Amino acid sequence: MGELFAGRFELLDPIADGGMGSVWRVRDHRDGQIRAAKLLRQVDASSLLRFMREQSTRIHHPHVVTPLSWAGEDDRILFTMPLLRGGSVATLVTDNGPLPEPWVAVILDQLLAALEAVHAAGVVHRDVKPANILLEPTGTAPPYARLSDFGIAAPLDQPRLTGTSMAIGTPGYMAPEQALGSDPHPAQDVYAAGTVGLEMLTGRRPPFTGTALPDTPLGLLLQEARAQDPAARPGVAGLRERVRAFLPARWEPGHVVVRDHSASAPPTAVDSGPGAATRVSGPAAARTVTRPGSGVRPGERAPGLLLPALLGIAGVVLLVVAALLVL
Repeated sequence: MGELFAGRFELLDPIADGGMGSVWRVRDHRDGQIRAAKLLRQVDASSLLRFMREQSTRIHHPHVVTPLSWAGEDDRILFTMPLLRGGSVATLVTDNGPLPEPWVAVILDQLLAALEAVHAAGVVHRDVKPANILLEPTGTAPPYARLSDFGIAAPLDQPRLTGTSMAIGTPGYMAPEQALGSDPHPAQDVYAAGTVGLEMLTGRRPPFTGTALPDTPLGLLLQEARAQDPAARPGVAGLRERVRAFLPARWEPGHVVVRDHSASAPPTAVDSGPGAATRVSGPAAARTVTRPGSGVRPGERAPGLLLPALLGIAGVVLLVVAALLVL
C-alpha cells in the first residue's frame, strides 16, 4: 500500500512533475475510485495563490477538466481531478509522430470548443500546450480531448498584482505579447492553439527553428493563428469554424492509436514532461489570477493542521495584494 495522504488518498504512482509539485495517480479511499491528483510540495504565498486559482476555476464543459476535491496534510496540499488514461497530446505525438490532418482537426475542434467556454467565463488559460491537453484512451477511434491545468489562468477583469518584470507561461507556446507583459487576452490562447496544431502536424516542438511548416490549407490557417500581431489572428469562434472544414466526413484511423497508459507498468521515475510552465525573466508583470468561483465542495476538506495555516496565509496574501496592486 502506498502513502495515505490525509487519511484518504493513497498515492499510487507519479505521472508527471513540475516546478510547483507533482501529479499522481491516487486511490480515493472514500469511494475506491482512481483519480489524478496534483500534490504541492510545500505551501507558501505564491503556491497558495496558484492552488486557490486552479481550485476556483470550475468551468463545466465536456472538453475541460474540472477539479473535484482537495485535502491538506502538514505543509502539503493536493487536489484531485478525473484521471484521463490516454495520456496527453504530447504523449500522442511522441508515440505516433506527426499526426494526420483529420486527427489534428478533431483535437483542435475540441480544444477550441473548450477555449470558447473558458473565454466565455472571462478567463484566459495562458498555458495551452500539448501536455495540458489530456486524452481518453480511444484506441484508433476518434480522439477525445480535454483541456487541463488552470494554474496560471488569468481573469480578464483583474488588475496586475505587482510591477515586477516576470512573465508566466511555457516558452515556445506563449504569444509574443504575453512574453512582453501585455494584459491577458483570448488572442494569446489562439496563438498557443495554433502552435499546438503545428506541433501535431510536424511532430516537432516550437520554436520550429529549421522546420519547414506545412503550406497546406490547414497549416496556413494555423500559421495565421500565430500571427505576431494579435489583431491579425482569428478569434476562437472564427478559428474553430474554419478548422471544422477539415473534419473528416468518414473516420479513417490509419496508424495512430491513443493507447491506455494506465495499462503500462508504473513509471520508475517522474517525467518532467515537455515544456513545463516556467517563470521567464522579462518586462512582464505578475498578475492576480484568482477567479471567483464555487470554491471547495462542502464536505471535501480533510482534517489536519493545514486549514488554519491556509487561512492565515490567505489573509496575509490578501493584505499584500491590497498593498501592491498596480493598475
